[in-house]
Amino acid sequence: MNIQKLALSITEALIIYGLIVVGYGILAIHISQTWSGDWPVDRNIPWLTLDTFVMVSFALSFFGFIVWRYLKYMGEAK
Repeated sequence: MNIQKLALSITEALIIYGLIVVGYGILAIHISQTWSGDWPVDRNIPWLTLDTFVMVSFALSFFGFIVWRYLKYMGEAK
């Protein structure tokens, strides 16, 4: 199994699904007018509100994009 291709697939998934969650979160915040972020994503984790979830998803997506670019560059450099 090629580890670099596996890492590329994982980072692509982080980018795509992270941005989908960001879009969903922004849409849900605008529709529900929940600006304070008091809408728990999960009842078992009360500190994880929608705004925190969106920020973490965006950060993971951005990190995935950076790693994806690095892996693509390293694959082309060979």
